[in-house]
Order: sequence, then C-alpha cells, then structure tokens
Amino acid sequence: MPHPRFPAFRRISAAALAAALCLAAVPAAQATEAPQGCSGTADPDTCQTVIGWAAAQLGDVPGDEAELGAANGMLSTYVDFANQPGFPADYAAEAARRNAALLIAWEPYDWENRSVDQPEYRPAAIAAGSHDDYLVSWLKQAQKYAANQPILVRFAPEMNDAIRPWSVGVNGGNTAADYVRMFRHVYQLKERWAPDAALVWNPLVAGSAPDGTPVDFASVYPGADSVDMLALDGFNWADANDPAVNCNWQSYDDVFGAPVAQLKQLAGGKPWGIAEVASASRGESFFTAGGECAQAWGSWVFQWPQSPPFYAEADDWITQAGWMKTMMLQAHADGALFVNLFNMDKETDWRLEATPAGTEVLGRIDATGSFSFGNERSSQLIRDALHPEPAAP
Repeated sequence: MPHPRFPAFRRISAAALAAALCLAAVPAAQATEAPQGCSGTADPDTCQTVIGWAAAQLGDVPGDEAELGAANGMLSTYVDFANQPGFPADYAAEAARRNAALLIAWEPYDWENRSVDQPEYRPAAIAAGSHDDYLVSWLKQAQKYAANQPILVRFAPEMNDAIRPWSVGVNGGNTAADYVRMFRHVYQLKERWAPDAALVWNPLVAGSAPDGTPVDFASVYPGADSVDMLALDGFNWADANDPAVNCNWQSYDDVFGAPVAQLKQLAGGKPWGIAEVASASRGESFFTAGGECAQAWGSWVFQWPQSPPFYAEADDWITQAGWMKTMMLQAHADGALFVNLFNMDKETDWRLEATPAGTEVLGRIDATGSFSFGNERSSQLIRDALHPEPAAP
C-alpha cells in the first residue's frame, strides 16, 4: 500500500525505447490470435500484459468498469490474520465467474492495531510454526479455487519498508533472515496444501529500515525455489496531501526504472508484475503560473522530457491520465505480466475516474492490442506464465 519515497530522476533506457518503438509500430490487428503473457523473455511485440485494479470493495467493480469502459482482468483484495482472516471466497467466486485472475494481499498482522509492535506476528514466530493451523486452513480454502483459476497471493508485501510488523528492523528487531525464513516456511506449506496457488514476493520500489537505511531487495529475497512470481508496488505521489511530497512529480523511470531492473535480475525468468501503482491526479495545475509548484519547477516541467514514443509531449507524463497511460506502455515494454492499478481514494484520490481524461486511458490502452482485460484470455495468460510448456528439444 502507498508510502512515499523519491528516487532520483532517470531517463528511459535505450532498450525500453526500442521495445516501445516496436510496440507502437505493430497495429492491434496484427496481434496473434493467442498471444503469450509478458513474462520471462517474452517478446513485447507479441505478448500481452493483463490489466486489473483494486477497488475499495467488490461491489464497486461494476461501476468502475462502466466509468472506465473496460473490464477488470484481475480482481484484487486485502486480508489480514486478525480482522479478516478467512480466505476471500466472495472475490474468488466473482473472479471465477468472470474468468479473471485474483490477486490477494495476505498480511500477517492486526491491521486495526496501528503499532508495528505486534509480537505474535513476528516473522520469526511465524517461521517457527506459531500460526501453522491457521495458515494450513487458509491454504486449503485457496486450493479449492486455485485448481481452476489463477490465485496470486502477495504474502507479507512491502517488507522492505518499516511500516508493518513483518518489516525489517521493527517489532522487536526483525531481520532480513527472519523474513526469508518466514516466507520459505509459508511457501513450503503452500506447496503441500495449495500447490495450484501462486505465492508472490512483493517489495516496494524503495523502502528503508527505521533508521533510514535502504533495505536492499536481495537481502529479503527467499530465492527462486521459494517464489512463484515477483511483483513491485510504486506510486507517483506528488499531491498526496503532504507538504513534503508536493512538487515531486515523477516519471515511470523515476519510480520503477532501477527497481524493475533489480527485480528482473532476481526473477531469473520467473513472471513478474506491478501489484500496486497509481498517480496523483492534480499534476498540471501544480506547475502552471500561480500553482503550488510553479516556483519549484516552473515551465521546465512541461519541456522535460522530449523522448518519443513514451514522452512525446508534456501531457504524456505531467497529467494523471498521461502518467498512467505511459506507465502501462513502459511496464509492457519492460515485460510485466500484469499491472494492477490502485484505483482508490485513500492518501489522495488515486482513481483514474477522478479526472475526465482518466476515463479514456484504458480504452486507448486496449486499442494497442498489447493488453488483456477482463476475459478468459487474461486468466489463461497468467496460468500459462506460471506453468510454461517446456521448450522443444
């Protein structure tokens, strides 16, 4: 879930530009009838990225779809060990009805307790088996659905930022090794009781320990034999109702550039996606004359960058709609199997439908032929990526 960090500015890479140029040059009509999902070494010219989003509640999804003009290809929800401990069968049933994937954040804590000091949920305790009865019960329920549809479980996500009881450096001194042992333990249980579900390892793009020291991804990575899929969370914060964040509008590369490169290196060909992403909505009004950020950035913000195809003009990155469109194009060019939008009004109004232009974004993305929305293909793309056919001898 969103938490602000500000990587330095970076230009988009030559490789990403080349991939995007190829993407822009291939009309949707030329796409193959059964494209593969964008994972591992898939060709961005022919693969498809699944698009879904998290709504505040399941009942909001139809209304979102009507406003956005697109079907949700990946439903998303959150559960914790204390207040909503059961497997979210309502979401799973709805995802199955739609032939969509389901992305679940399974969080080992009491989310109504605002403190990170929750000793019963220490990674070391979970790794030692203190919650095994509960874990096994939940996983058995997951398997009932996972046998027929993609169930992706983001267990203890964003572990590299010191804001949750499983994070490194909090709750009595959690260590990276504690987290790794916990994740491996849960993976072993998953393999026995819910082998068809996918356990997703999911850091934040940039996080730190309580003393401000960055937590390197590699230190909390449980290894390829204990992960089915990888994911990243990242946000363009800008106007998140916090003076420390205002005027820090960022491009896709500012948020995801280096983190995606590191994640892909760790993945070693395993599928990966973006599990939470959104942009603040006010953008342009901040930087025009008289806006809050006019003195900080002035007109320069409208001139940078000029690097087609991703950034042909200011509207491609300095508005919420432009940022989200460009983000999805670049994530696709980077090989993301899925992009799951954080479509909620929370720290700020992250919803695409918060601005008139935002309601056009998914339709424009869909027209490229490089993305899959709520239909049977979305489910199949993820299933195929998790269980690829062996290469011909």
